Amino acid sequence: MRDLYRFSGVILALLAFTQICWAGTTGKIAGTVTDKKTGQPLIGADVVLEGTQLGSSTDQDGFFMIINVPPGTYRLTVYYVGYTSQTIENVRVSIDRTTSLKIQLSPASVEGEEVVVEAERPAIEIDRTHSAAIINSETVEAMPVTEVEEVLELQAGVVSTDGELHFRGGRSREVTYIIDGVQVTNAFSQGGGSTVEVENNMIEELEVISGTFNAEYGRAQSGVVNIVTKKPSSHFRGNVQFYSGEWISSHDRIFLGIDDVNLTAEKDVQFSLSGPIIPNKVSFLVTGRYNDWEGLDWYERRFRPIDGWRIAAYQRWFQQHNPNQANTSGVITIPDSLATGDGARGPITTGTSISLNAKLIIQPISSLTLTYQIFGSFDDINGPYDPTRSGSDRFARYQPDEHGKIRLWGQSHFLKLQHVPSKRFYYNLAFSYQHNDGEAFYRKDNKIARFPGDDGIQPITSTSNGFSLGSAGFFYTDKEGKNYRDQYLFNGDLNWQIDKHNFIKAGFQITQHRINVYARGFRATQEWQNNAWPLQSELNGANMSFDAYWDSLVVYWQNWEQRFGAERFVAAADTEYTLFRDFNIEPLEAAFYVQDKLEMGDIIVNAGLRLDMFFPNERVPKVLRTESFNLGSEANLKDATTKYQLSPRLGISFPISSQGAFHAAYGHFFQMPAFQFMYNEPLRSLNRFQLEGRTLGNADLRAEKTIQYEVGLQQAITEDIAVDITAYYKDFRDLLGVEELTTLDAVSFRRFINRDYGNSKGITVGFTKRNGLVQGGFNYTLSFANGSSSDPTELQLIQTATQIGGQSDILIDRKILSLDWDQRHTINAYVNFIKSGDWSIGLVGFLNSGTPFTPTFVERFDIPRREYQNAAFKPTRWSVDLKAKKFFRILGQRATLFLKVDNLFDHLNHENVFSSTGRADEVARIPEELKILQETLEQEGLFTLEEIDLNPDNFSEPRKIQVGMEIKF
Repeated sequence: MRDLYRFSGVILALLAFTQICWAGTTGKIAGTVTDKKTGQPLIGADVVLEGTQLGSSTDQDGFFMIINVPPGTYRLTVYYVGYTSQTIENVRVSIDRTTSLKIQLSPASVEGEEVVVEAERPAIEIDRTHSAAIINSETVEAMPVTEVEEVLELQAGVVSTDGELHFRGGRSREVTYIIDGVQVTNAFSQGGGSTVEVENNMIEELEVISGTFNAEYGRAQSGVVNIVTKKPSSHFRGNVQFYSGEWISSHDRIFLGIDDVNLTAEKDVQFSLSGPIIPNKVSFLVTGRYNDWEGLDWYERRFRPIDGWRIAAYQRWFQQHNPNQANTSGVITIPDSLATGDGARGPITTGTSISLNAKLIIQPISSLTLTYQIFGSFDDINGPYDPTRSGSDRFARYQPDEHGKIRLWGQSHFLKLQHVPSKRFYYNLAFSYQHNDGEAFYRKDNKIARFPGDDGIQPITSTSNGFSLGSAGFFYTDKEGKNYRDQYLFNGDLNWQIDKHNFIKAGFQITQHRINVYARGFRATQEWQNNAWPLQSELNGANMSFDAYWDSLVVYWQNWEQRFGAERFVAAADTEYTLFRDFNIEPLEAAFYVQDKLEMGDIIVNAGLRLDMFFPNERVPKVLRTESFNLGSEANLKDATTKYQLSPRLGISFPISSQGAFHAAYGHFFQMPAFQFMYNEPLRSLNRFQLEGRTLGNADLRAEKTIQYEVGLQQAITEDIAVDITAYYKDFRDLLGVEELTTLDAVSFRRFINRDYGNSKGITVGFTKRNGLVQGGFNYTLSFANGSSSDPTELQLIQTATQIGGQSDILIDRKILSLDWDQRHTINAYVNFIKSGDWSIGLVGFLNSGTPFTPTFVERFDIPRREYQNAAFKPTRWSVDLKAKKFFRILGQRATLFLKVDNLFDHLNHENVFSSTGRADEVARIPEELKILQETLEQEGLFTLEEIDLNPDNFSEPRKIQVGMEIKF
C-alpha cells in the first residue's frame, strides 16, 4: 500500500479536475430548424423530447442540441409561434452517437395545427470513427438468440472457439464488459468475461466495439461490450414469457439418448414489471428469469458406484487366482455380474439457474437523478458441470451417480448519481460492489466410506479408457467464506458541450479488488497407502472364490481404523504448500482520461488520452538466481513496483460523398495480465522438493500492450442499405507467458513473465438493411491471427547437443505461428421478415473456415510436434437458426406465440478433431496398434472401439427446439 500513499496526492489532484472512466451510456440529438419556404433559421424555437424532461431552444443559426439522452426511440416536437408545430416519431438515439435532424416548419394557417412525420434513419453513421455495431432491443427480440453471447458471435471480427470470444485475433480476456456505465470485467480469470449475469430481456441497447475505441474505455486490448439496460416506464407495464425446449435430432449414434424426446426438458420463465411509484419522481423496473435445464450429454447406467470397488477387488483377486493368465496378457476380463447398473438413461447434468435485476430511479428535481440497481444470479447444478463442452463430464457417461453438485452465485449493486446543472453540462458519480462466489462438493464433512455399502466418499474406485466403472464423491476442498471475488469501483464523469463543435468528456475510475484463493487438499496417509489391501500372505485369493475373497475384504475394511489406529485420508496442513492455499489478493487500479468529440459539420474527430495505474500490493523476489530455500525468504523480497500506462487515442470520420464516409482510428491499449497468474501463489521459503517443478506467480508483470489502427469506408447504396468496409492491423506485445529458471542448487521452476507477442490483420465487409418488410445484415471477415503462443502456460523447450562430455543447452522455442483461433474466413448473416403487428420470422446463420490444429503422423515418430504446430485446419463450420413469431391479443392484452430452432438443419460441426485425421469422428492408427487395441477391448469386455473413440463433445450441438408464449400488459 506504500505506493498508493505515495501517489495519493497525484490522484487527489486529478480528482479535482476529472470524474470517472464512465463508459458511454447516452447519446445526443442535434439539428436545425428552418422556414420551409425561405430556408431561413428560426431563432428561439422550442424543441421538446416527449416523455422526458429534456429539451432545447434554437440559436441564431437555428441550431439546437439535446445531450444526455438515454438510448431508445422517442417522439420529438418543435414549437414556434406562428408556425405549424411538428412532431417527429421514432427518433432513434444510440450510445455515444449524435442523431442529426433537419426540421422544416411551415407558417400555420390554423392556430394549433400540427404535422406528424416519421424520422428518417440514415443508412450510415457519419459520426462513427471506429468499427462498432449497435443492436437495439427490437433487433434482439426478433433474432433467434437466447443469450448475449449469441449476439456477440454474429459481429464482424469476432471468433468463437471453445466457449470463448476472440475480437480481431486477441485473446479472449482482452474484451471489457460494461453495464450501465460500470465495468464488470472478470480481471481474475484468464478466460475473462463478465462478472454480472445479463439476460436479453434486460437490454435496451448493446454496443459492440471490435476495433479501436475511445479513451473512456480501458482495461481492454481488443474490444468493448457496452450494455445499457432498460429504464422504468412512465406507466405500469410488464410481460411474462415462458417456453419449453428439447434437442430433437437424428444423430443418435453420437448423442446418447437424443431419440428420447421430452418436450419439457428445458423450462424457462421470464418476467418484467415496470412503472411509477410516485409519478415523475420515483419509478422502478424488475426483471427476472428462472431456467430449469438438462445437459446435452446423457448417461447409460451400466455401473453403480460400488461396482468400482468390487472391480478393483476382482482385478486383485484375479492376479492371485490366475497369475499365469494375468501375466501373459495383462488384461483381465471383467464379468458382467460386476456391472450392476440398470441400463437406464438420462442427462448426466441437470440444473436450475435464476437471475434477477431490479432498478429504482429517484428524481426529486428535474436536474437530479439517483439510481440504485441490483443484479443477482444463482446456479444450482447436479452432476459434473461442463459448460464449454470440454469433455470434463465424459467420465460419468456409464456411471452417473454420486458425482456431487456445484453452486455458483453472484450479486452486484450499483448506486449512481446524475446532476444536470445546465442543458450543456452534466456529471455522474457512481459506486458499485460486485461479488462472485461458488462451491463444488459431494458432502462437506468429507466422510470416507469405511467399507462397501457405507455412506461417504468411496476410497477405492475403478476406471477404464477414461470412463468411471464406479466411484462416489470427491473431497470438499473449499471453506465457507473463502474463494470469493469482490470488486469495489468508484466512478463518475463530467460531460460538457462547450459549443456546437466540442463535446468534452473527462473521468476517472478507481477499482479495489479483494480476492481470496483457498484450497485445502487431502492426501492418503502412509498407513492407507501401505495397507489399503491386506498382504497376500494374510489374504490369498489363489484358493478362494471371488465371493469369499470379497467377503473377507469387507471385514478387513470394516475393522481397518481399529486395527491400524490411523485415518485413511487427512486434510493437508497449512505448511504443506503443495496441497494447501489460502491467500488474499488486493491490487488496486486507477485510471484517468480526457477526450474531445469535435464535430465540424460532417467532419468528426475523437481525440483522447488515458492514464492507467496499477498498484500490485504484493512482494516479489529481489534475486531469482539464488538457492531454492532463499528464493521466498524475507531477506530476498521487495515490493512490486507501480505500473503506469499512457494511451493516446485518435479517430476521425469525414464524408467523401453525399452518402459515404471515411473513417480512420489509431490507439494504444493496455491491460494487466490475469490475476490468477500474477498472484498464482504467495512466495514462501520452500525447500527444494516443494519448489521443483512449480510455476510461480509474478506480481511485477507489466501490462500487456496492443497497438492497433484501422481505416474504413461506409457507403449508402439505397436509403436503407449500406456497405461498411474496414481494414485493420494489431500488434501485441508483452503478452503473458512463462520462463524456466534454475536455482543455484539445481532446482528447476517456472515463473510467469511478459514473453509472448504476435499480430493480427484483416478486412471486414458488412451490409445492412434497416427498414421495411425485410431487415438484416451480412458481414464477412478475412483475418490472420499469429503469435508466439496461444496458451500463456505453454512453454516449449529445445535441448541442443554439445561436444562429448559437455552439458547440453536448453533453449525456449519461440516461433510465430497461427493462433488457435486463427479463423481465416468468417461469414455471419441475419435477416428478419417483419409484418408489423402480425408476424415475424428471423434467421441467423454463419459459415466459417476451420481453426488450426497440430497434426500428427501415425507412421512417423521422428517428426517433432513443434515442426507442425497449428499447421492444419479443421473442417468448415456452418449453421442456421430460426425464430418465428405470431402476434395476437388475449382479453385485450398483446400476446406472442414463438418458435425458436437452433441448428435448423441439424448439422454437426467438428469442433475438436483427432490430430491424426483432422476429423471428430475418425481416428487413424497403425494396423498393428489397432489390432492390439481391439483385442484388449474385446478381452476386457467393457467398451467397444466406437464408444471410446466417439466423443459427443467433439461436435457442435444438434438441433434444439423451443416453443413458448409471451404476454405483455
